[in-house]
Amino acid sequence: MDARINIEDNIFILNIRIRMIENLLLLDADPALFLAKTLEDADFISLTLDALFMRLAESTRYIDQNEQLHNLSETESAFSRILAAMHNGAGAISASRFPEIAGRLSALMVRSRDRKKEIDRFSVISDDNAASEPLVSADELSELLRDME
Repeated sequence: MDARINIEDNIFILNIRIRMIENLLLLDADPALFLAKTLEDADFISLTLDALFMRLAESTRYIDQNEQLHNLSETESAFSRILAAMHNGAGAISASRFPEIAGRLSALMVRSRDRKKEIDRFSVISDDNAASEPLVSADELSELLRDME
């Protein structure tokens, strides 16, 4: 990934991909055509969620960090729901029809659950830090007020 990324746009695109899989599950798609690609997409979404969370966690100066952590948490929840639907459902692309994918789906579900906990925990820490840090430091305030005397 590029050193400078637009977190919001990337989250938006992931949500579209998640909805696409959701629609695929609702439409009774032909597994011969879509099973492998759907699993590949699920892997991609998981890896991308990992990367986006790492970027947000590393960037303490990101202006909309708390908002994007919330968006990422919502995206993670949506991803978790489609994984559960594939794992527990009876649709055309599901572990009930293809038991060989159950392990892969279970691993993705565990990673999604763990990542959601990490995002939510980091979001609380980030909220606490934002509340305790002044918007303007004492030095900056002195500099701003110096010209007013």
